Amino acid sequence: MNIVKLSLDSYPAKYYNKTHKITNILKLKGIGLRSSTEDELKCFLKKLNQKCMVYLIENEDIIYLEFYKKDSCKSLFTFFNKNKHNESFLPDKTLEVAYTQIRYRTKDNCSNVYTKDYTKLIKNNKGIFIYNNIIDDEKSQSIIDNYEKQCWHKYTNNDEINLCYYFCRSTPNRIYKSYCIQDSTDFFSPNFLTKIKNQFNNKEPNQITIIKCHVKKAIEYVIESSYIFQDEIAYLILENDLPMSFLDMRTENKVNMLMPKNTLIRISGQLRYELLFGIPKKKKIFLEDSVVERKNSYLLIFRFINENNLDSMLMQKQKKEIVKDAKQNNECTSININDYTSENLEKKYVLDVYNQIAKHFCYTRYKSWNNVERIINEEKEGNLIMDIGCGNGKNAKLSSKYFFIGLDFSFYLLKLAKKKSNSDLFLANCINIPIRSNIVDLCISIAVIHHIGTHEKRKQAVEEMVRVTKVGGRVLIYVWAYEQKENTIGNRKFDSQDIFVPWYLQPQHTSEVSVGLETEEKKNCEEENNCQENLNTKTINFNEPMKK
Repeated sequence: MNIVKLSLDSYPAKYYNKTHKITNILKLKGIGLRSSTEDELKCFLKKLNQKCMVYLIENEDIIYLEFYKKDSCKSLFTFFNKNKHNESFLPDKTLEVAYTQIRYRTKDNCSNVYTKDYTKLIKNNKGIFIYNNIIDDEKSQSIIDNYEKQCWHKYTNNDEINLCYYFCRSTPNRIYKSYCIQDSTDFFSPNFLTKIKNQFNNKEPNQITIIKCHVKKAIEYVIESSYIFQDEIAYLILENDLPMSFLDMRTENKVNMLMPKNTLIRISGQLRYELLFGIPKKKKIFLEDSVVERKNSYLLIFRFINENNLDSMLMQKQKKEIVKDAKQNNECTSININDYTSENLEKKYVLDVYNQIAKHFCYTRYKSWNNVERIINEEKEGNLIMDIGCGNGKNAKLSSKYFFIGLDFSFYLLKLAKKKSNSDLFLANCINIPIRSNIVDLCISIAVIHHIGTHEKRKQAVEEMVRVTKVGGRVLIYVWAYEQKENTIGNRKFDSQDIFVPWYLQPQHTSEVSVGLETEEKKNCEEENNCQENLNTKTINFNEPMKK
């Protein structure tokens, strides 16, 4: 746990806003430096035993906790809410706990058209300096050639190299001494470093990031901490003109600039923290009077780290050894469903299989689909949402402002979903939902119906979903479609309507799962008598079209 003191006007604390959505930032109101000493707060925080970044706000009873994973943040949020009336935990304190986030909002009237006119960026913004042709094409090409050498490690999807320190542009900001080129002179020529140094009044940047800006890759806005970085930053564009969006956090105004190659942009003062840059994912750039075909570019970012504050921020990063999966056979196996009753099919090839693979399920099925998340977030606060076939409860963790009911017929998937604090769970079959009618605002069923073996039972499942949903409510059903085009991203052409789809137990997770099954999970397997030995680890999907 890293603990630092900040003022309420510092960055990023200045732009934290309350939200009902689960994030990786918690705001604790009612405890802080106004009513407690720093030592008392450190003692309290130490008891939490959490790995996070802690911001103590000067002269305020406010603490911000930044976590690297949302699950850790959610666990502590649940813990605080369960113990907020426990006087032995927080005597004489009334603690309010809320999720917060930084909202990168822009005004509705902001244009998506780009411009080459610098005055639109410089206007009313003191502290911005732009230098054209700061280096020539020959020196620019030498930097690019050096970047493309195989000896340098590029550690992110943005194809970036970090010098002196590795800076992870995320919330919270993270600084590492590993995963970077330790000495900038190993990468840049002395003449180039001297030229850059002269632009900063003889100060040499001690953190440099070089990013290859792909046409198909966007770079998001991120506030950089005033505790980590000094109040100067500069951007240098190489090889091709680069579209850059500058968002002013104070006014929510956005200026879209097409910056020429070999141009240096230097920003200093408070504006350094409040004027954020982003790069769009666009092949064509629309100017006021023309359209420009965009090409890949390189962006160099020069920063100054507050090395006096670095001890409380510096982190260690170890690269994990990942066991590679064996080559997989993606062929589907067809079956004759007439050889089985629907109950036997669903028991043998759906229920038993999901019970067996439940522990592996969370490693690959942990994130909600974008469309599902969007529809859930359209619901009003306090609405009741029911997830038919909820599995491990991945949809229940989207927000704390709704009430969730989860239903599944796999006991072991429900044990995983039980960890979602705002959910009530039922072990039941979707063709007979044990809920009274007309109660749910939104009923969702994601990739469930195709596991049911007959038309009649599928129809019954849909009728049950409609029955429990309020008049005027919504029902969302996703199923696998038989009609899919081959060689389309994310699609698979099925050989027949009724098939086995292989489930591969990935080796990097197998050892973790086997350890857990030796204890409580193994005991539950025996009690429920649902997990049998030597199960065929394939799920069955009946892709026969449903009749209306």
